[in-house]
Amino acid sequence: MAEMIGGFYPKPRNPNAPDWVICKASINVAQFREWMQTHLKANPEEEWINMDLLVAKSGKGYAKIDDWKPEGKPEVTDEDIPF
Repeated sequence: MAEMIGGFYPKPRNPNAPDWVICKASINVAQFREWMQTHLKANPEEEWINMDLLVAKSGKGYAKIDDWKPEGKPEVTDEDIPF
C-alpha cells in the first residue's frame, strides 16, 4: 500500500481557472518537513517522489506516493542489433 505524503494537501481545480491550471495544493511546512525527514531516512537512495493526488470519501484532497517501479531494462546484445 502506498504511503500518504504528510503535509501536502491538493485542492480541487477551480472550474473558472484557465485550462493550463491543473490544480492547487497547500503544504503545511512543519508537517511536510517531518514527513520528508522520515521518508529520506527510510529511502536514502531515492531521487524522486512520484505522487498521486486523490480525493477521500470525505471530499478532502490528499497525496500518496506512487510507488510503481518499472521492471529492469532488457540487456541489448550485438545479436539484437539488426545491421
